[in-house]
Amino acid sequence: MVKRVSVVAVGSPVHPSMQRVAILERLVNIIEKAGFDINMISETVTSIDEAWAIRHKILELQEPLLILHLTGGTSKLAVEVAKWSNMPVTLIAHGESNSLPSSLEACTRLRCLGLNVEVKFVELEGEKLELEDRSIAFEKCMAILGDVAPRTFDVTCPATLAQRLKVKIKHLSNNELEKYVEKYRQSTDLAHKFLSEFKGEVQVPQQELQLSLAFKEAVGEILEKTGCNIFTVDCFEVIKRIHVTPCLAISLLAEKGILGICEADIQAAACMISIQELSHPFMGNIAAINEEDESLILAHCTAAMTLALSKDKVKLKSHFETDKSIAVDVPLRLGDSVMMSCDPQLKEAYLVECHVDKSQLENRNMCRTQVLLKLKSKPSKILASWPSGHAILAIQTSIAEVKRMLEKKGFTIREL
Repeated sequence: MVKRVSVVAVGSPVHPSMQRVAILERLVNIIEKAGFDINMISETVTSIDEAWAIRHKILELQEPLLILHLTGGTSKLAVEVAKWSNMPVTLIAHGESNSLPSSLEACTRLRCLGLNVEVKFVELEGEKLELEDRSIAFEKCMAILGDVAPRTFDVTCPATLAQRLKVKIKHLSNNELEKYVEKYRQSTDLAHKFLSEFKGEVQVPQQELQLSLAFKEAVGEILEKTGCNIFTVDCFEVIKRIHVTPCLAISLLAEKGILGICEADIQAAACMISIQELSHPFMGNIAAINEEDESLILAHCTAAMTLALSKDKVKLKSHFETDKSIAVDVPLRLGDSVMMSCDPQLKEAYLVECHVDKSQLENRNMCRTQVLLKLKSKPSKILASWPSGHAILAIQTSIAEVKRMLEKKGFTIREL
């Protein structure tokens, strides 16, 4: 039986503030009379900016989250709050001020994001409120490093990953991340040590290498302190703020069994986490297709060096879109492989059998790690059903192995 709950109230500024206050007092009274201890997270949230400002508090919650719809016009506010919750979410509605229709709208939006949420209707003069125990036993932990663009999680959100795959989400702001990077920025020993051991080709200035290695050390320390072995970054937000790409950090930390995910892509994270024990995955863009040859090119500016066919052929280059910092060109291992993605609700996995035919294609107008995949069907047919902007590649694995791993995680399988 749930005894303690966290509470966030959402209200529309169109409704009089005194009305919102009165309704909040009555709802709090009902919750307390039902025997719950209340952890009130903030003042009533009345704007998207206010919802965004409390996301750190929402992620840190240890008890179920109740979102109180004080008035109508609050569905979007509730969604923005719930997106960040590791804990189960219940929407509380009442029979006045269009509270119930707003809670139903919020519920619909959240279910479209793949979240299992409930709406509880209460009488403002009543005392009855019962909550089921929907606690989650987390199996993994992922850190979102740095801030993300406001609409990053409009399709799939951190809360979906927490619920579906039992991955607890933590978050560090840009300011916090920057402090860790500054700690290592002036350590010239990092570049000297790396260059003494690295057998590949370096095509970037040592200053850029130094900054990328400082970022890698910062990420490693953060993950150790947070207890996470998975991280993701909204790459372009970090590039704008700290002027460094996470590409080298993602590539090098893989050697320690740490999984790095580009662009804060939750769909990619779900796939990569699900097959991590089978094969360290490569995350790429579908950069080009050849209909006649039944082939496509995956490209991204990083890949785990553990996937290299030969480490002495790894090349450190400039980042494709920005020409800043460092990207990694890894000659990926060849052989039968599986390309995959999943739907935004993280319930259905899409699998494509393929063969890694060639890598290091040296196309200057693509991200730096490039791999040519031979397919068993026309790429246009695959793209017609593809559910996301990225593709995940499980190298030198069979489709049967990948299916088993994904089915264990509760995915239904769709082969293209």
